[in-house]
Amino acid sequence: MTAPIALGVRVVGPVRSNNTPQSVKKGGFDKSAFVINWQARQATCPTGSTSWYRTQGVDSTGRDAIRIRFATTTCVPCPVCDQCTRSTQYGRQLTVRPQDQDAMLERVRAEQAMDEWKDRYAARAGVEGTIHQAVTTTGARRTRYVGLARTHLAHVLTAAAINLVRVGAWWNGTPLTRTRTSRLAALVLAA
Repeated sequence: MTAPIALGVRVVGPVRSNNTPQSVKKGGFDKSAFVINWQARQATCPTGSTSWYRTQGVDSTGRDAIRIRFATTTCVPCPVCDQCTRSTQYGRQLTVRPQDQDAMLERVRAEQAMDEWKDRYAARAGVEGTIHQAVTTTGARRTRYVGLARTHLAHVLTAAAINLVRVGAWWNGTPLTRTRTSRLAALVLAA
């Protein structure tokens, strides 16, 4: 998540959608329903209440995270509490990324719903197919040689061999192989 900021790299890959119970539930208040004031270090809920506690740390995967909590005395008597939290003992808690990462995450989530992004991501499947072909046919993940110069030469020859195999398949009209169907998908198709 930090490479685009630190290195100016454009990452093309899907991010997980917002799977919180509030976003899955119809009419639930997910993170987008809250207004986060980054300077005041507070969040405001859809009913107008402000958070009372905020802590900065890391999440279970070791990435920077900010936890914002709302008071129990505010959330429990709230008329729309069931749309916000399932807890009957504690107030609502939001976990967000630092401001720059949070903005980027929301931008990427919005982009990946567009057809232009899907077309750009589809090109990645071709690249991954080529990598898979290199790994399965030539064992390209491990080198057989000692030394950078010999390893580099092996990679160049491997790439040339793969190109020749692909040109030969194109020349002979060999169709591209279909994606493997998993056993679970085969059961679903059989039903």
